Amino acid sequence: MSEPVGVIRDVGYERYAGSRRAPSTRWRVLARQQIASAWQTWWQYKSAVAIAVLVTAVFGGLMYFFTDSAMFRGFRWVSNMPMTISDGAVPASLQWYRRAAFVLSTVTAASTIAGDRQSGAFALYIARSTRPIDYIIGKIAAMLVLVGSLMVVGPVFLAVLRLGLFDDTDTLVAHLAIVPKVFTVGVLTTITYAIVPLAVSSLFASRAQAIAVWAAYWLVAGSIAALLGAMTSGWIAAFDLPSALDSITNQIFGLHLSKRLRIPMDVAIGSIVIHVTLAIAIISISVRRAYRQGFGAS
Repeated sequence: MSEPVGVIRDVGYERYAGSRRAPSTRWRVLARQQIASAWQTWWQYKSAVAIAVLVTAVFGGLMYFFTDSAMFRGFRWVSNMPMTISDGAVPASLQWYRRAAFVLSTVTAASTIAGDRQSGAFALYIARSTRPIDYIIGKIAAMLVLVGSLMVVGPVFLAVLRLGLFDDTDTLVAHLAIVPKVFTVGVLTTITYAIVPLAVSSLFASRAQAIAVWAAYWLVAGSIAALLGAMTSGWIAAFDLPSALDSITNQIFGLHLSKRLRIPMDVAIGSIVIHVTLAIAIISISVRRAYRQGFGAS
């Protein structure tokens, strides 16, 4: 006798009895996903890491050569610079690490939220009961880790290497402050390059538009502010974030290389604080708006 059609069988379904995580930990999943996504292709995180590794090798080699060679040990970058090439290699390298961070911020941070809006991913986040605050914290945390791996790990490694090249313990102890100085500049740069491009990304529903606006703001608008600062008063140049970071670096390390970079410390730090604060506010407003729009799609 044939079996009736449409018989429902018990296939052994059991209710999930494993551990359950609190909703407040969902940002970690988003952060891990963002980091994993950035690592998948060469043109995102790996390209920036390659630049950072090259910068580390070049400036590490300079420090070793100009420290080991008795003939060139006293050479300086420029005649009026208080530091030798060996001592100045670490602060000089920070500009090049920032170039690697800019590449990362352009191809990753400036495209991530815009990419989610373009693909309609917010409807999926809502379906999985992900709150806007979880999304925001996850994206910011991921970018802080990615940019920090360039701007903190590499420079701190060079600073420790520089300490290891000193001939005696007294000189080493006298220069221990180089590590917290490098760490401070690295953290400020990490926060800037991680959060500000995310704000630009949150304003657009197209990856290409977000990347173009971020690059134009950083390169064109910043260059105009730096030029106006050089022609008039130095504080205007603080609107150019690279100039503000250069000024902070030079003052922390006691360097003054050009008038364009002589921005008062409080003005330079204020510019970064204002940029980051506004960026967080823009991200919060834009993401919450995208979530409200995603309710209709879901």
